[in-house]
Amino acid sequence: MSSTSVSIGPTRRDRLARLAVATVFALHGIAAGSWAARIPWVKETRHLSSAGLGLALMGAAIGGLSGMPIAAWLSARVDSRTLTRAMVIAVAVTLPLPAFAPGMPSIFGSLLLFGAAGGVLDVAMNAQGVTVQERYGRSIMSGLHGLWSIGGLIGSATAGLVARAGIAAPGHLLTVGVVIAVVGTLCGTWLTPAPPSAAGKVFARPDRALLVLGVITFCSLFGEAAAADWSAVYLRTTAHATSDVAAWGYAGFSLSMAAARLAGDRVVGRFGAPRVVRAAAVIGAVGLAVGLLVPVTPVVIVAFVLLGLGMATVVPLTFSAAGRTPGRDPGTAVAAVGTVGYGGWMIAPPVIGFVAQATSLTTALALVAVMTALIALPAGALRER
Repeated sequence: MSSTSVSIGPTRRDRLARLAVATVFALHGIAAGSWAARIPWVKETRHLSSAGLGLALMGAAIGGLSGMPIAAWLSARVDSRTLTRAMVIAVAVTLPLPAFAPGMPSIFGSLLLFGAAGGVLDVAMNAQGVTVQERYGRSIMSGLHGLWSIGGLIGSATAGLVARAGIAAPGHLLTVGVVIAVVGTLCGTWLTPAPPSAAGKVFARPDRALLVLGVITFCSLFGEAAAADWSAVYLRTTAHATSDVAAWGYAGFSLSMAAARLAGDRVVGRFGAPRVVRAAAVIGAVGLAVGLLVPVTPVVIVAFVLLGLGMATVVPLTFSAAGRTPGRDPGTAVAAVGTVGYGGWMIAPPVIGFVAQATSLTTALALVAVMTALIALPAGALRER
């Protein structure tokens, strides 16, 4: 029985596997942060309008979402260790492509590939994380996602320094890609073998349990995307912050999310996933609501910090719960939840924009506060089974 392995505790091989999958999460974040920070360079040098850039960037979102069912198909046929190792290389190879693309159509196409590679890697590394977590016998998923956030901050901060030094995006992203490929290949040998299920209808719609987890993820990623694209705009236009101060809204959101994820496993181990998510959702919703009711710069920045705390553990815990679904291959289950959930990331920016145009940005962001609060209702689905 599995209780015997849990009582023994993690072996040295398990600890190496945890280090390896944690490194993969960080590399994924570094790739995402490095690309995001070089978007202005691409817009300027390729002479893209705002509309043209927006259309090109849709390639990454479409690729990421389409990568989920591809990942489900692959997960039922290839073990998560092999798939993770392969997709780290795919992300490394596709990362520099948008910087070399000469115009909007080719940028869209290259981002479609980059997004698809990232989407498949997202599923594979989460499935591998679930496998390592099961061998540990305690929660580690929140910390893994925390390292993704740290990787994103490292990637974007490094890109900012490189850009300030006058280094063009193609050389920079090519170098980052090589580093990711080398480090990912080295640590990939420590990942844990996890035989695929090779059974079931991979493209079947999620059952009720997975659908509930998908809805929770949808609400969380809707809020994350809204904070990423609209926090600075709200601070600048409604709270009347200066441009440099306005950037602190999303910076505070990201830092609080990273810190909460790194501490999340210990908190979840003490109080349980449902309680943690319910409390966090209430904190995030109330915090954002206060920032919308009192649009003063310091208050709004704190509001986005609290929203980050509210969102931090939701996605790691929903993916972890999906990977433990009885009778389901972890990769297939994570892909099913991710496909539903990442729809929230895709639609949030335009929905917030349309609602703000029709009413106000304050009203539009109130929708985020409501959806954050709603996460607390089905949080019982995260309970250990």
